[in-house]
Amino acid sequence: MNSTIIVVPRERFSSIIQSLESLFATIGDDVPVIVVEGGSPGRVRADLKALQAKRPFEVISRPYMITPNEARNIGARRARSDFVVFCDNDLEYQPNWLDRLQANAIANAADMVSPLIFLGPSNPPRVHHAGGFLVYDRDKDEVVIDEVHRLGNAWYDDVRDQLDELAPVANEVSEFHCMLMHRGFFERLGGLDERLISREHMDLALRAKALGATVTFEKDSHVTYMAKQPFRRQDILYHLFRWSDELALQSFTAFEETWGVRLDVPMLMNEWIRPHRRRALPSLHPTLTLMLGSRGVMSLLARPYEVWARRKTRDLRPAIQRYVPSPVAKPGFVHRLAART
Repeated sequence: MNSTIIVVPRERFSSIIQSLESLFATIGDDVPVIVVEGGSPGRVRADLKALQAKRPFEVISRPYMITPNEARNIGARRARSDFVVFCDNDLEYQPNWLDRLQANAIANAADMVSPLIFLGPSNPPRVHHAGGFLVYDRDKDEVVIDEVHRLGNAWYDDVRDQLDELAPVANEVSEFHCMLMHRGFFERLGGLDERLISREHMDLALRAKALGATVTFEKDSHVTYMAKQPFRRQDILYHLFRWSDELALQSFTAFEETWGVRLDVPMLMNEWIRPHRRRALPSLHPTLTLMLGSRGVMSLLARPYEVWARRKTRDLRPAIQRYVPSPVAKPGFVHRLAART
């Protein structure tokens, strides 16, 4: 069994070289790696080319800012291995992470396997995702769906014994930060929905349920999502594009239409999308942050930056039809799932 690793942008450009160096230090030289990027600054593209001279890997470039699911589809369709591993470009990896994911997939005949994902940088380590599960609620005749990260934000040393007791453990939700997927299952899915820049892991979880997939969690495979690294100026345009109101609203509408459910869109926009988008600004203005605090900087600068980003990226967005996979479940599927809980 072998894997192809697909590295795609999450929300910044500057993390890619450090992340790839960590990746190459933990996998064999024979493991194929495909980096899919779009709109990266010239310095980043030059650094990627220099790194290719040290450790060969493939780079697939697009002349526009690419969304993560589009990049994943491009990379996975290029792969010819038994497994594909989707990795965001802001991860750090610990030794043997890939071998343990593959061993779990083989032992459990799994279609998807999630590693233990830490939130970093943090010392001691803090858990971000140890597998997860979907939760359903009813509002009159509608189903409201959400997901929960198992042991999210817990200190690893405090929950290590719980992980041992849970393993081997079934899993429902795999985070796109890092996951292994059988390539045959990717083909059964028909690819990923490119309209989604949020709720994409919930969409995948529901598609996996509809197809009767086996989804597992591997406690001994460790990677770290480096969410707390400061942003750099070269990141800001992609970050604001990636988390724009336009793409977020498109994503929520697509999810609701696919699964016949209702999302609390005002809450998601005001408590997740906009705060997350604006969190990059304080690290770009450290002196002003000392004076006004993070909230003050975000309040003062958010609108000017967002107007600037919309203007700058308007002509960078290709007039393309985003790929949408065929339905895998009949209407009412989520309502039937909710009725069982």
